[in-house]
Amino acid sequence: MHEKLERKLASEPLNFESFFSEKALQMKASEIRELLKLVETSDVISLAGGLPAPETFPVEIIKKIAQEVLTEHADKALQYGTTKGFTPLRLALAKWMEKRYGIPMSKVEIMIVAGSQQALDLIGRVFINPGDIVVVEAPTYLAALNAFKYYDPEFVSIPMDHDGMRIDILEEKLEELKREGKRVKFVYTVSTFQNPMGVTMSLDRRKRLIELAKEYDFLIVEDNPY
Repeated sequence: MHEKLERKLASEPLNFESFFSEKALQMKASEIRELLKLVETSDVISLAGGLPAPETFPVEIIKKIAQEVLTEHADKALQYGTTKGFTPLRLALAKWMEKRYGIPMSKVEIMIVAGSQQALDLIGRVFINPGDIVVVEAPTYLAALNAFKYYDPEFVSIPMDHDGMRIDILEEKLEELKREGKRVKFVYTVSTFQNPMGVTMSLDRRKRLIELAKEYDFLIVEDNPY
């Protein structure tokens, strides 16, 4: 009996898709994942993704740090921690941000995530209701669109030039949406070395974007990997 059941299961694999949620059925393969498949073949030099040069990886430094952590702090490094991440690491990053950007530590809330995609998904989960307006640059980072799209926002695209997002056009669009009784939830920008355009938003436009966020009451989500 058991052998017959095993043979049946082997010949007729379960259709897991019939159990998927409606949200899961709407999902599609990530463009970024498909692009990264190209780099798995050694004979291809791919310009499709923003991949750092392997020769720049600080392998020996990481080996030394990992050895020190596991020798002296294994009880904390391998233990469960808080959702926000290891507190000493968060404090060290806060000190770095204070030194680099002049942001007082008391005003810095830091969460350690497993890469930018998790951060973008969490942002979508926390802030986006179906139908909320999310403003993005045109073009913008594909993986961000995929992360936000799961939560059913309405995207509004703002064109770019050599100084980044056209803030003048953004202001016109904000006023138009306000007249229609619509509110922007947040503006998503890759302000430095924008992906995929490669341009950097000028200081004047950054300042004006902050002013508009205060005036029209929306959040700014800055994706700053570089």
